[in-house]
Amino acid sequence: MSTSAGLDPFDDDTLLEEAARWLALLHEQNAATTPEFEAWRCASPKHEQAWARVAAPWRLLAEHATAPELIALRGAALERARRTVRSRWRSRGNRLLSTRALSAAAAILVAMGAGAFYVRQLPTVYRTDIGERRVVRLDDGSTIGLDSLSEVSVHHSKYSREVTLVRGQARFDVAHDVERPFSVQAGDRKVVATGTSFDVDLVGPDVVITLIVGHVVVLDRQGNDLEAGGQAREAALPKEGLNLEPGERLVAPARLSTAARGAPSLQHVNLERATAWQAGQLVFDDESLAAAVERINRYSSSKVRVTDPAAATMRFSGVFREGETQAFVDTVKQYLSLEESVRTDGTVELRRRE
Repeated sequence: MSTSAGLDPFDDDTLLEEAARWLALLHEQNAATTPEFEAWRCASPKHEQAWARVAAPWRLLAEHATAPELIALRGAALERARRTVRSRWRSRGNRLLSTRALSAAAAILVAMGAGAFYVRQLPTVYRTDIGERRVVRLDDGSTIGLDSLSEVSVHHSKYSREVTLVRGQARFDVAHDVERPFSVQAGDRKVVATGTSFDVDLVGPDVVITLIVGHVVVLDRQGNDLEAGGQAREAALPKEGLNLEPGERLVAPARLSTAARGAPSLQHVNLERATAWQAGQLVFDDESLAAAVERINRYSSSKVRVTDPAAATMRFSGVFREGETQAFVDTVKQYLSLEESVRTDGTVELRRRE
């Protein structure tokens, strides 16, 4: 067994074995402590260090394993430790464990505690399929409303609440907590809030952030400390971040790179129309055809593609119900003078009329 900080290589294993023995004995007796245990623990600072190394991961399991799989993990670890203790027990007056049994018990307790710590670091992922919407309530009281074909990754700690929008669109209603800022990462942009409601949409090469209620600050991923120049700098936000007011929408390239096109733009929007997707209504307000097609494709297995680059940049406005793919195709064909062709897999391709 490797040596931990503060324990000498010579007696590291012995002290860890003794600590594991005491932990097993206390659980066997269903006791928090005993006079004999306290005497051993206070006999030397190294005893206290050994106890901390064995007990800390076990407390981690007890205090934070609220998920069913972690509850089962703790129960399994305790049972394995008890079985090891019982199978290797020998009676010598003070009922000492054999060295092999102690080593096994220490390994079980430390390894299972480390496993619980690893699991706690993993984010929780929520996603929706085509045509599905769902609302997720987080442990801090915040809620996330996911649009169709969307995905978020959530990681909460004692000091922060961090969410990553992996794809699609989501509305965030944030529970107020000044000491734990709530942030949403979307591409290279980060939205920071303490208690507010806002919408984030990853569509095509852009991220669209709409503030509904409250106050948010939008930052670039690395504080705008950009090495690249040119278009990348044009796409950057102010170093102190950009403050949004309710009813404002920021449209910016999702990625800060030399391939980014266009500078961020701030718009005033109708919030009722901006949040209409939550009721299954798609509102396109002077959007590019490429962006409109990407939204439409979230709601149906029948896909639409724009094969003509010039047609992809055409601007379009309209209102549709989710899943009305053919109605959308018929409208843009007439409105933008496009023609369609259908592939063998059912995909509709749009291009300018010749």
